[in-house]
Amino acid sequence: MKRGILVYDHMDQEWRIWIGQQAYLTMQGQTVEIRIHHRYFKAYLEKDFDWFVTLDNEVSFTLRIYEIYKIRINIQDTISVSTPF
Repeated sequence: MKRGILVYDHMDQEWRIWIGQQAYLTMQGQTVEIRIHHRYFKAYLEKDFDWFVTLDNEVSFTLRIYEIYKIRINIQDTISVSTPF
């Protein structure tokens, strides 16, 4: 598992996972661990009208586009994005 952040890309209007200086795509149904109050919870990325996560198959909340979320993810489950930098 790698640590990274989940950030909204306003230009592409998509969520991106950043690990170090490399960006990765997000996909519906992707599994991540999201940090809430110093504790990681297993979460699934999902999209209806907005992107949201479901924690431990019980609780769902909408991702806010101006927030940055700390996550852990299995790097083999990701696809890298070409960065403009």
